[in-house]
Amino acid sequence: MKKIGTFSCSNEKVNQFYKNTVWSMKGNYLDVPTDCPTRERLGWTGDAQVFFNAGSYMMNTASFFRKWLHDVEDAQDKKGMIPAVMPFSRGATMYNTTGASVGWADVIYLVPYRYYLKYGDEQILRDYYPMMEKYAKHVITLTGHKDKKAAKADPYNKYVYEKGFHLGEWLEPEEFKEKIDASSAGKFTRVEEATAYFHLTMETMAEIARVLGKEEDERLFAEYAKGSKKAYANNFLKQVPDTDRQAKLVRPLALGCVPEEQRQAVAKRLFAAVENRGFCIGTGFLSTPFVLKMLTENGRVDLAYKMLENETAPSWLSEVNAGATTVWEDWEGNASRNHYSPGAVCEWMYDTILGIKVDAERHFTIAPIPGGTLTYAKGGYNSIYGEVRVSWTKEDGSFHYEIVVPENTTATIIIDGTATEAEAGTYRF
Repeated sequence: MKKIGTFSCSNEKVNQFYKNTVWSMKGNYLDVPTDCPTRERLGWTGDAQVFFNAGSYMMNTASFFRKWLHDVEDAQDKKGMIPAVMPFSRGATMYNTTGASVGWADVIYLVPYRYYLKYGDEQILRDYYPMMEKYAKHVITLTGHKDKKAAKADPYNKYVYEKGFHLGEWLEPEEFKEKIDASSAGKFTRVEEATAYFHLTMETMAEIARVLGKEEDERLFAEYAKGSKKAYANNFLKQVPDTDRQAKLVRPLALGCVPEEQRQAVAKRLFAAVENRGFCIGTGFLSTPFVLKMLTENGRVDLAYKMLENETAPSWLSEVNAGATTVWEDWEGNASRNHYSPGAVCEWMYDTILGIKVDAERHFTIAPIPGGTLTYAKGGYNSIYGEVRVSWTKEDGSFHYEIVVPENTTATIIIDGTATEAEAGTYRF
């Protein structure tokens, strides 16, 4: 794939981590998005979906993922589920069981939807809607508590997702990992994670159905999106989770499960969890792409920068200090040392440090947010609409910006809260 993105800043260790992520992408985007070049070397769904956005800034992945979505479609069973790896490989018991795990199975609609947002390609939604619809409607048949007493006691039982085997957050730092042994594996469920992702499924599918004009499906999915949000709040947010386990706070914020009146309280507890752990990362595969976004969106970009630049393990830069040239699968470096998934943080480097987002056909929102110890950042990517570039420098307490909007596009440029509507050209602030 052609390299289309660049990023650099005044922190050389952040630059090295960005390079490490590019190298892990090079080592794993080989016909299919493999997890690592050392063990399975298979197209794991969870890895592919968490890294899709970050990777699409770095390389032109359009044809790559259009091809792989054919593999996903081919592997879907009659009910609507998929295995955890595509194309199908040996190890049916393992890969079929884990394929239904939330965060992994969600690749079936998240990659087409994110593809649509990134490339403005509505046809991708039309091509794969039957696949997405079959999955979403099958998941609806699996709702409800397993325990009959719990089901009877929960007014939102219809919208709870518990059934099946779910890997959960996967590879959180050692202190937070939930252990699965042979005796418990068959009955192991994670109703909190599953219900949160069920809400994301229904909310996203309602939006896809709206885009495609499928009104009956839109109403069905919207009902379950609304109900699952209430179910999540009823089961897990009667009180704000008092925990330093960051994923339990990041997930409901990122997946839209928190009632508006509780959002500030949940966000504040996340801030405390980050500070209590000395700005070390505390999430696993599923929540790592969201943690810096949630800090930023809820008003604490300062904490996001401190977490990005933190060099105490577990952290991204502790890997750099240990000599890493690719991204580690787990924070301790005990598993694969070439896994692009935790490099999903690079999406935040593009959409927040540089501030570049495609938000409509031929239109960008460009809203760079400086912070941390950085005295400059620069980069951009060659989108399907042309190359968009951003650079900013800090000099004597002031910030200087240069922004390039590509030909035949427009942009909303937001600097320090002030919006400027711009046509193609070079702008300095």
